Amino acid sequence: MAKIVPFRALRYSLTRISDPARVMAPPYDVISPSLQDALYHRDPFNVVRLILGKTTDEDSGSNNRYTRAAADFRLWEQEGVLVRDTMPSIYLYDQLYRTEDGQTVNRKGFIALARLEDFSSGVVKPHEKTLSGPKTDRLQLTRACRANFSPIFSLYSDPCCVLEFFTKKVKERPGDLEVSDDDGVVHRLWQVTDPAIIEKAQGVLDSKPLFIADGHHRYETALNYRNEMREKHPDFTGKELFNYVLMYFANMEDQGMSIFPTHRLVHSLESFQVEPFLGRLREFFDIEAVPADPADPSARRTLREGLARRGAEKRVLGLFCGGRTFYYLTIRDEALMDRFFDARAPKALRTLDVSILHRLILESILQITPEAQEAQTNLKYIKNFDEPFEQVENGNAQLAFLMNPTRMSEVRDVANAGEKMPQKSTYFYPKLLSGLVINKIVEGETAE
Repeated sequence: MAKIVPFRALRYSLTRISDPARVMAPPYDVISPSLQDALYHRDPFNVVRLILGKTTDEDSGSNNRYTRAAADFRLWEQEGVLVRDTMPSIYLYDQLYRTEDGQTVNRKGFIALARLEDFSSGVVKPHEKTLSGPKTDRLQLTRACRANFSPIFSLYSDPCCVLEFFTKKVKERPGDLEVSDDDGVVHRLWQVTDPAIIEKAQGVLDSKPLFIADGHHRYETALNYRNEMREKHPDFTGKELFNYVLMYFANMEDQGMSIFPTHRLVHSLESFQVEPFLGRLREFFDIEAVPADPADPSARRTLREGLARRGAEKRVLGLFCGGRTFYYLTIRDEALMDRFFDARAPKALRTLDVSILHRLILESILQITPEAQEAQTNLKYIKNFDEPFEQVENGNAQLAFLMNPTRMSEVRDVANAGEKMPQKSTYFYPKLLSGLVINKIVEGETAE
């Protein structure tokens, strides 16, 4: 099944970088233009210049965000800002964070290289759909820099938590690196060169498939880059570094694992009226209207708790259309979803909250096509539970759909069935930090 190998990571030199937190960044796809600008100004060596460089009106085929990233990457290594470890290693990676209810938890995992496998092999299983634009962007960056700057987030299942037990001793010493990000998440990294631990990690993963939690676009990009390189090197052995990708591995049974929901805003619908829309919803849903003050944090918290409580028993969505009323939408019969899917589609996909929203409400009732959804013509995604209320109240959106998080078992069941959820079905929190370790794809080198 999954094959992993240690590698010699490029890491920021702690003698050159006095405050490593200033050179880290979240994954490229959650960096807004304002955050990009802030990271640029935070430190001249911030990894954002590599993972998401700025564009200019003067960009050309020979001078653009990708060529500038490659130039910075070479220069930083030449100047000793980035230094490559001498020993092949895996890197234990803990993240301490607060949950929405205020508890501090620790998500544990490790970083290594994973051998790239086509999805058809069943070794690596995606669970979300991807778009062509981000894959083209990431492929251009990989071609220019020949490196993986951010690990793909993967999951495996081990109820016995073998690695967690086996690496306890390592974590009795302080981490080789500890930084806090802008959300207050504490990231700790330990380099491990001990062959016994590396072999144990390889043994645990050798019998298991991997589920991609985050980084679908980057994984498909790595496959495309591998295929390009294999065409250039028809005598490849399979051991070349381009056959592997930087990956973070976490046990889905880990108590520190959290999936947050992503809420939806609907906007720019022509001739939209709330009452006829509610009438159409009543054909499929039991609708419970409750009073709500959208400006009151306590009231919003009560609505979120009510959504979670109802969602523990049935398929329930939250709906806010403005004013001082909130609606809980409970589908009357999950079998209603059969008409919106091919008969071969598994129940695990048909009855997801996000499937009910996208197929039944967005496509069938509101007539927002899948193409319009992907282009976000009438759709916007929001992580925070509070912001959708504000967006509807100030007229930036017509409707807000508030979601419960997708369950881990649902991610596993849909991926095992070979299906994919709608985009933004899962938000694994916290995000992995970019800049902790970099995998340089060195031509001529092979995996250990």
